[in-house]
Amino acid sequence: MKSQKKTFLIYLLPVVFVLVAMPFFSQADSVSITNPFKSNTISGLIKVIVNDLLIPIGSVVAVVMIMYAGFMFVVARGDQTKITKAKDALLYAVIGAAILLGAWVISDVISGTITQLKT
Repeated sequence: MKSQKKTFLIYLLPVVFVLVAMPFFSQADSVSITNPFKSNTISGLIKVIVNDLLIPIGSVVAVVMIMYAGFMFVVARGDQTKITKAKDALLYAVIGAAILLGAWVISDVISGTITQLKT
């Protein structure tokens, strides 16, 4: 019985919130939606996604993975199976960094091509 009441309340609360908040949002002339990106073009969107999201996050992940592979080499202490796992981790980290660099180059080429096509 209590489970049904909790489920009912979980579904009821958003409905009540919407009904109470609706009068505050009904004035359409005072509400404006702003563009969260810095550009209004496709090439600008690609640059924002790659340069502001993909490169910073991916580079941090790549550096951490390379450090983790180095830690795995140290912990291996001559055990060939652990050294093989460490080599694989290092290889995958370098491949990931290369893909990240490739994505940046491809996005730069695409945005340059779109810019040339516009003129």
